[in-house]
Amino acid sequence: MDTNISVKKSSALDALRAIGKKAPAPTTSAIATQLNDPAIAGAHKDKNTVVLGFDPSIADRARNAAELHTALERAESEFSILQSTMRDYGRTKREVYNGAFKANVTTVKVPYSVDTPSGTEVRYVAVVCTNKYSVQKDVILGNRERFGSAYPRLFIETQVKSLKPNAEELIRGVFAEAGLTGDELETAMASLFETTTTVKTTEAFEQEANRLPDDVKAVLSQAVTRNQPALKFE
Repeated sequence: MDTNISVKKSSALDALRAIGKKAPAPTTSAIATQLNDPAIAGAHKDKNTVVLGFDPSIADRARNAAELHTALERAESEFSILQSTMRDYGRTKREVYNGAFKANVTTVKVPYSVDTPSGTEVRYVAVVCTNKYSVQKDVILGNRERFGSAYPRLFIETQVKSLKPNAEELIRGVFAEAGLTGDELETAMASLFETTTTVKTTEAFEQEANRLPDDVKAVLSQAVTRNQPALKFE
């Protein structure tokens, strides 16, 4: 009698079939637990979104979060208006002060009062008018002659040479042509590099600009914009 016992080995296909079998339905106790959760018990699906049921344990915090979000949006809108007002006020007073006293201050402090337990206290909003400007380079360079000798006192011009995007291809061509000299070499080098010019204002830009004729000031007003003042609260 054949005493050998044949043992059937499970195949990879059998393993995949086992994995693919439907998960067992949740037990009665699991369903009961879910139904005791008001967020789940009262949930309903709206297209691809689930709207949870009303849960008293989180409802107050949800309402507070929504109210704070609305308050922040309102405060941001109101602050934007007041910020603009303070910037304009500080900028104007700084210009008047500098003109009257031949000064060059960049910051003015606007006082206000608050009531504190120890009495009335004076505090300040500082309006910082930094000497930073946005420059339309093409307009300035196109009118450079109109500024005359004042140009270097108004602007700092920097030129940077950099390789063009197709530099590798051009370099290979240059090396392939051995023995370039003179004008041919300069032409080859000009093909390799491109020059970028940047223009920015000097520290003394404001004072120098005020000395220029009105027609030149008009060019500056179109091409050079002073950065918005910053506010600091003390």
